[in-house]
Amino acid sequence: MFERARDTSLPGTELQVQPIMIYRRFFLSISVLLLLSGTIFGQQTPRFRALVDQVVVYASVYDADGALVTGLTADDFQVFEDRIEQEILTFERTEVPSTIGLVLDTSGSMRRKMALVEEALYLFLDQTNPDHELFLIRFDDEVELEEDFTREFDDIRDAIGNVIVKGGTALYDAIYLAVDKARDGSEPKKVAVVFTDGEDKDSYYTREELVEKVREGDTQVFIVAFLDQELDDDRGFFGIFKSQRNKVQEAITQVAEETGGKAFFPQKIEELGTVFEGIARELKNQYRLSYRSSNTENTGGWRRIDVKIVGAKEKGFRVRARKGYYPDKAS
Repeated sequence: MFERARDTSLPGTELQVQPIMIYRRFFLSISVLLLLSGTIFGQQTPRFRALVDQVVVYASVYDADGALVTGLTADDFQVFEDRIEQEILTFERTEVPSTIGLVLDTSGSMRRKMALVEEALYLFLDQTNPDHELFLIRFDDEVELEEDFTREFDDIRDAIGNVIVKGGTALYDAIYLAVDKARDGSEPKKVAVVFTDGEDKDSYYTREELVEKVREGDTQVFIVAFLDQELDDDRGFFGIFKSQRNKVQEAITQVAEETGGKAFFPQKIEELGTVFEGIARELKNQYRLSYRSSNTENTGGWRRIDVKIVGAKEKGFRVRARKGYYPDKAS
């Protein structure tokens, strides 16, 4: 179980590897330090930062009506790193084998919604390439790995159907640990698809720590947030302040867009099926581009990526891709 950090005293001096990983507050900070040093529980932990000489970007292109645009060629794209145009080395529009993490909110407020959420997730699975590798994380005020890496979609369906609804909402912890888990997957493309119905209230990690985590990784994050109707929408006198609902939407959107993913805020629970089917369709129709950075100074700092479509304004096209990456620091 990935469990939200808690204030307790260390029960002993030995750390044992259990079949289900448990994150508790008394050693979570130690785990982070071990991850940064490259080892945890005696195993090497790979760091998924881009090599300086090759950067891979997945891009989705939409028209003015919000429909996916297919059939584009490399000549339709421009890629800029820190405002300097890069030469595109490889280009393709094929469904790349993927490691996909499903991240499901099972907090107490989900009790009346879970049946429709399960149905929507089943639709997503029906639209997903059966060769993909999946895992399932569920979260309330704790985060638990419900189903480890598998290509047996029925295992995921069974796990979804057996979740227990209870507790609070550790949304940031769940996404953070899903990105961590995805990087250990065997497929080159990493994706996390998250469903929640509320704001984060119980996480150890902050919004800022989560944003930095997704920027360091190579996992696209899609978040479907059917926000509780009771979430405060009051913007104060003259509407000049952000409501709590606005703040939650802003935080969720930032996390998703940093990765080239997207945040969805359906107004009706019945819209979830359409949203999840749309995510599955997008993952099948993304463009994969790679380039070799013209910046040969391997300083390790953040590098901004901008993917553009030639004549996008005239065509009414919009492109979505990750916003940047950290190259490996020189040793």
